[in-house]
Amino acid sequence: MRKLVFHLVMALALYAGTANAVIIDNSTPIPDANILVNYNGLDWVYAGPIAPNEFGPGQIYEPSYRSGEGWRFATQAEWAVRPDWTAFIQPGFTTADVPAIDGWSDHSKYRFASEYWSDFSHVDLNDAASGWLTNGFDIGSLHSVYETWYVRDNGGSEPVPEPSTMLLLGGGLAGLAIWRKRKQ
Repeated sequence: MRKLVFHLVMALALYAGTANAVIIDNSTPIPDANILVNYNGLDWVYAGPIAPNEFGPGQIYEPSYRSGEGWRFATQAEWAVRPDWTAFIQPGFTTADVPAIDGWSDHSKYRFASEYWSDFSHVDLNDAASGWLTNGFDIGSLHSVYETWYVRDNGGSEPVPEPSTMLLLGGGLAGLAIWRKRKQ
C-alpha cells in the first residue's frame, strides 16, 4: 500500500510539472526583453514551439491576436533575411550557456514569448537550430511541430534618403547666406 501511494504521489507530481502555462492576455504588451528588437529593421518574436492552431484552436495564436502591437506574418523577402536562432540569446550569454535543447524555458538567457501567444511556457531550441521554423502562414510546415516566429515593423525613424539630406543641407546653407546678407 505504501508503495502504491508513493507511485501515485510521484505520478501526480510529474503530471503537475508538465502542465501548460496560462496564456498572458493580449492586453498586456510583450516586454522588449522577450523580443529581438530591430533586426534588419524589424522586431522578431519567437512565439512558440508549434505552428498556429497545430494542435487545436488557441495553442498558438496567429499574429492578429496581438495586432494592436503590430505583429504580423513575415513576408518571403523578410523571411529570407531572418535572424539565426542564436540572435535571440540574451546579451552576455553564448551557445555554451544556451544549448539547442527541447523545452527551453529560461527567459533570462533567451528571448522568447510563448506565454504571450499560447499556453506553452517553453520553446524547442533544437528545432530552431535545425531550421524547423515557420512564419505561421506560408513558410515552413504548419503540421510538423515547427517553431513559430512573427515580425513587426520597428517603430524607429527611417533614415532620410540621401537626395533629401542634400536638399535640406543646401536649403539650410542658402537660408544662412540670405540671413547674413540681410544682417550686413
